[in-house]
Amino acid sequence: MVAEAERALREGLTHYGPTEGIPELRRAICEHLSLFGVDPKPDEVLVTPGASFALFLAFKALLRPGDEVLVPTPAWFVYPDLIRLVGGRCVFVDFGPDYAPQREALEGAISPRTRAIVVNTPNNPCGKVLSEHEVELLAEVALEHDLFIISDEVYKMITYDGAEHVSLASVRELRERGRVIMVDALSKSYAMTGWRLGFLLAPEELLDIMVRVQRALVVCVPPFVQRAGLAALKGPQEWVREMVEEYKVRRDLALKLLSEVPGIRVRKPEGALYLFPDLSYYGMRSSTLVARLERNYKVKFMPGEAFGPGYEHFIRISFCRPREELLEGLRRLRTFLMSLRA
Repeated sequence: MVAEAERALREGLTHYGPTEGIPELRRAICEHLSLFGVDPKPDEVLVTPGASFALFLAFKALLRPGDEVLVPTPAWFVYPDLIRLVGGRCVFVDFGPDYAPQREALEGAISPRTRAIVVNTPNNPCGKVLSEHEVELLAEVALEHDLFIISDEVYKMITYDGAEHVSLASVRELRERGRVIMVDALSKSYAMTGWRLGFLLAPEELLDIMVRVQRALVVCVPPFVQRAGLAALKGPQEWVREMVEEYKVRRDLALKLLSEVPGIRVRKPEGALYLFPDLSYYGMRSSTLVARLERNYKVKFMPGEAFGPGYEHFIRISFCRPREELLEGLRRLRTFLMSLRA
């Protein structure tokens, strides 16, 4: 990827490119998505500066001031900010720490102003990979109530123990009725977070709006960055599989250490890069807990409050750090928690 970016720079790809993305990358994205049961055409794909901006474009194209988006929790903390940024209203729907879709909870939250549901699989922070049945349930609710689904699938290539990613964009009726926007990126699967290279798949009438907004705000993703992304998608994939296997080892090491700490409850993630343990046994809000850990033990975790109401006693632990660094951080967490019960 780095070599291809350097080659593109030397070729002079330092000027503006097409707002939609260079054609060869859009074609490669279509080929990539076909591996997950999705069959887009290149003119349904927009290359974006990261998945966050793709989400912003989706909300901007869909929402008018006062429109509502159902946000199942636990949810990535950026969703509510992006919804509010475009004048929408975030309505949290608790799926529980296992992120299990619940028809009754969703339908009970729908109002005349509800426009969309935002879904994340594999889930950040709990690592849930939605099953085919759960994907079908979400699609049925959206179709019955004429809602859009915005599906954030940035961790789709990072799954464990035989779990298989099921894309919302693979549901034929959602695609045929133009009710799904899929957001993805190369950041997690190809370790390209700093390159800011994402993409989305959307119905043509919405994509036209998104292209106009992107053209006005950023013009395009730098063409040399897109060439690096093309190299990632078209190049050997074995190292991606090796990376995922290493993450699995780190996940299991972290779970083993946490299992030795009294009172911790944590699900085994099927995907993504995080553990989301419940520390309510220790009686401290996670915002206070992580602040004390950082100040006194020099280790950082994310407080559960960031991922929705009801998660005030959870923390998010990333296991993408090197093994010894990860284990040392968890040892410090264990020492701190044990001190609370002393």
